[in-house]
Amino acid sequence: MRVVLVVNPAGTRVRAPTRARVGAMLAARHELTVVQTRDRGHATELAGEAAADGAELVVVLGGDGTVNEVLNGLAEGTPLGLVGGGKTNVFARALGLPPHPVAATARLLELLDAGARRTVSLGEASGRRFAFGAGLGLDGAVVREVERWRRSLGLHDDAAYLVAGLHTLATWDRTRPRLTVHPGGGHAVMHGYFAIAGNGDPYTYMGGLPLRPTPDARFEADLDLLVGQTMSPRLILRALAGMLSARPLPAYQGLPVLHDLPECRLEADVPLPFQVDGEYLGDRTTVRLRSLPGALTVVAPGAGQARRRRPRRTVARWLTGPPLTACGWEGR
Repeated sequence: MRVVLVVNPAGTRVRAPTRARVGAMLAARHELTVVQTRDRGHATELAGEAAADGAELVVVLGGDGTVNEVLNGLAEGTPLGLVGGGKTNVFARALGLPPHPVAATARLLELLDAGARRTVSLGEASGRRFAFGAGLGLDGAVVREVERWRRSLGLHDDAAYLVAGLHTLATWDRTRPRLTVHPGGGHAVMHGYFAIAGNGDPYTYMGGLPLRPTPDARFEADLDLLVGQTMSPRLILRALAGMLSARPLPAYQGLPVLHDLPECRLEADVPLPFQVDGEYLGDRTTVRLRSLPGALTVVAPGAGQARRRRPRRTVARWLTGPPLTACGWEGR
């Protein structure tokens, strides 16, 4: 099989010995070409060239940002392989694949031998495809802040996301909701402070814990949309604890979720931070979301075969105490 390996040398887990080991494992079984990204956006170009040159599989050694760029350059019908390399590797882990490159490469080779393929939907936000999530507002601001810290201070760990989240929550404009959601399909127009679109579940990870704001989202279905209609720190922190628990609710007080939307439009009366797959893409006043059914073939186990790690419930207790139901407070 003709395989192109797209390597992002800046990936958190991408080191020279790792690149060499992954390349050797793939080259021992397949006809391999290795290409390396130079800067932001280059992976999209490389993926397009690989598909045009007849690659039968494009494999990504890099983080979710690199995977997202490849998705936006990959020709329809060209399968994708994931071997980790980033800090979080949300898409790979959500599909039941190992996050560490050598283990992920071994698993990829097993799946190729078994002929395992999974066809999944992608999301699209104003022309930009995404694998697992996009957001306008609060989570976009968190990603923007972390990217700023990464450039200036070299900080890019879970603590940075936690501090950025708490800072953003404390300083966010609470004067009135700035965002209008036009979901279509018979749904009423909604107003909120932020919106999160989930193409699958989980939305991201905090260390080993999956964060699941849209737990009913499925890669084979359309998009789920959480609309943040509250900026109460108490409600949001309790909801976050539920999303990190072993049994997240489908929605929380002040945070309704619209399920299985083929498309919707987000409009803000001021520019709000916008992110896709954990990459900040600037501030926007309008974002059009739509689902792209069956847009990607990925080498991965079937939907029922992914193994999800059970989160530690102590985190939820630490954040909130008694859990919150979708409609109100309830102690257990």
